[in-house]
Amino acid sequence: MLTGFKTDLGHGVREAINQVINVGLIGCGNWGRNYVRNFAQISGARLVACCDINPETLLSIRERYPLIKLTKNYRDIAGDPKIDAVVIATPPANHYPIARECLLRGKHVLVEKPFTLSSEEGYQLVDIAEKTGRVLMVGHIMDYHPGMRLVKKYIRNGELGKIFYLHSTRTSLGIVREDVSVLWDKAPHDIASLLYLLEEEPVSVAATGKAFVNEGVEDVVFVTLCFASGIIANIHVSWLDPCKASRTTIIGEKKMIVFDDGEALEKVKVYSKGVNSRRDLLRKRENSRVPSNGMENGGDACNGHDPLNGFSEFQYTFTYGDVYIPKLKMSEPLRNQCLHFLECIREGKHPQTDAASGARVVSVLEKAQESLKRNGEYVPIEPGSEAALAAKESFMAKARLFWKGLGF
Repeated sequence: MLTGFKTDLGHGVREAINQVINVGLIGCGNWGRNYVRNFAQISGARLVACCDINPETLLSIRERYPLIKLTKNYRDIAGDPKIDAVVIATPPANHYPIARECLLRGKHVLVEKPFTLSSEEGYQLVDIAEKTGRVLMVGHIMDYHPGMRLVKKYIRNGELGKIFYLHSTRTSLGIVREDVSVLWDKAPHDIASLLYLLEEEPVSVAATGKAFVNEGVEDVVFVTLCFASGIIANIHVSWLDPCKASRTTIIGEKKMIVFDDGEALEKVKVYSKGVNSRRDLLRKRENSRVPSNGMENGGDACNGHDPLNGFSEFQYTFTYGDVYIPKLKMSEPLRNQCLHFLECIREGKHPQTDAASGARVVSVLEKAQESLKRNGEYVPIEPGSEAALAAKESFMAKARLFWKGLGF
């Protein structure tokens, strides 16, 4: 168990003494069982307790890991003083109350996506984590994928040139859920990845979708995000697609990249392809010339001919280069995420996918949900700082009403 804390390192996270970290897991279903496997195997961590409301799930854990304490009540984990960190992989509606209680009881917390079902709740958790000095991290797993990190490196290095647009597809046949729509189930991955790759927040969003299986619960959604830089991004998520896909395409001025997590080996492909209009080429050529005796246009200007006007300006040149498949050293993204969580606890680091980033993703999801209700109208998205302030003011207003109702 972690027995003490050192100095505050900023962002509300304090450096912990380097010891084995005792972990409790709340929610051991379809995705939670992967956390069981990882934390049971990672050295430097000890999975001491698991919670789930399904007795069969707990029985399957007991058969494989007989030394792990099992419970149906999450408060047994939240209140256990021997547990240092808690992973929450329950249905999304339970994320906020469980995370809040764990933080207030002094636990470091990793919450699966979506972080919460409202940005107000998300920013409340951000505030609690800062005040308690505990690590609060969100499970945006694609940010820990070696392939996604390689794509970000290409973008940062400027090898793609100016980014035009991005397109993400995340589809499968099932699992159809009833508690949240496919927007809240699958799209958090892609929204988080877009914010990670572009390092820019969207300014507006439009979404359309349909509920074909369960009334009121969309099982196919198309989302379009607009950024201040002019970049647009489209996301397609579905539970009703015959082809399982997890693919992101980035179109740049110089090159294009496809990241396909469904590929066994060739997950990242770089295409040396692009398009230039004749107008752009001529403008670059004219700008590169040094003016001399008024004949900087090679005589064309003196003849009254502007090479930037006329039919030729509508001609385009296409670049068809090679397709390059970079070598990628793969490692399990979920394991990388778990290791980063433990590293942040031990060394007092600020998580890459911190609570604020989780709340920003939820804010985008909220606006996309609003657009769905408004039949695909574009809905503006306020910056993260403004959303955080609005959430805090809303919380304080509700608190004042609560105390007023009690007669204070």
